Amino acid sequence: MSGSEQSTIAKETRVAGVLVENAYGKSRVRLSKLTRLKDRHVFKEVCVDIQLQGDFERTYTVGDNSQVVATDSMKNMVYVLASQHPLDTIESFGKFMIEHYLKTYKQVSSVKVRLAEELWQRIVVDGKEHAHSFFGAGAEKHVAEIKGTRDSMTFKSGIEGLKLVKTTDSEFWGFVRDEHTTLPDVKDRIFGTSVSCHWHYLSANPDFQKTYDTVRATILECFATHHSLAVQHTINEIGQVALQRAPEVSEITIMMPNEHRLPFNLQPFNLENKSEIFVTTDEPYGLISATLKRA
Repeated sequence: MSGSEQSTIAKETRVAGVLVENAYGKSRVRLSKLTRLKDRHVFKEVCVDIQLQGDFERTYTVGDNSQVVATDSMKNMVYVLASQHPLDTIESFGKFMIEHYLKTYKQVSSVKVRLAEELWQRIVVDGKEHAHSFFGAGAEKHVAEIKGTRDSMTFKSGIEGLKLVKTTDSEFWGFVRDEHTTLPDVKDRIFGTSVSCHWHYLSANPDFQKTYDTVRATILECFATHHSLAVQHTINEIGQVALQRAPEVSEITIMMPNEHRLPFNLQPFNLENKSEIFVTTDEPYGLISATLKRA
């Protein structure tokens, strides 16, 4: 392609549209931090995504990169800033990162940071937590998304990938029946799910760890003890109790896929069906969610 042809295309592109929004950043920066205390080690692992918005239009329109903070530099900043922060909560670390960007780079007007923490648990030996050995929590993550400008900062915390199952105290019946319905009414079923739960705060300086611990404990307790007439029924119960117990939460969103365990028919094999053998399925699945705001 000749230079004149390239110039013609560039002119046509500039005339055809107006850049109305832009953002860029670095994703999936994986960080491990080891803090050596006198009596034990504290081990944290976090995956960080960063997105910047600001005065970056010229890099899009004319290829002028003079205002661009390279994403490789953004990756390096995760490690440098982690060395200067206790990483006691991912929310406070996210806030620390955002404050650094807004203080350092005048061309940055807003920053969004998402963090996902691996939940390493201490190994218990002879009834005591080991000082420096851990095991993983599987798919479950503690997550946070923080958005900040020079005027304000908002926090959203959450739990993702919390796999739960109960083998009774779950029903589903009385739903719409028409020509498309084949599902039977069920008065006793296995209820399995993988919970995603996110919440916002009433204030800018909440107790992040206490709120996280409270919400997570509430999910576990309500799931176990609530007699469920539908996934929707249990979601609402969890949300109501979480808002009662976590006063710093302004609203909470809970999402539960219905991960079915389908009874396997043993009769063709001349065996009795005792409701003991099931086919585990993960798709297709029902996906149920709700958001509750403080009244």
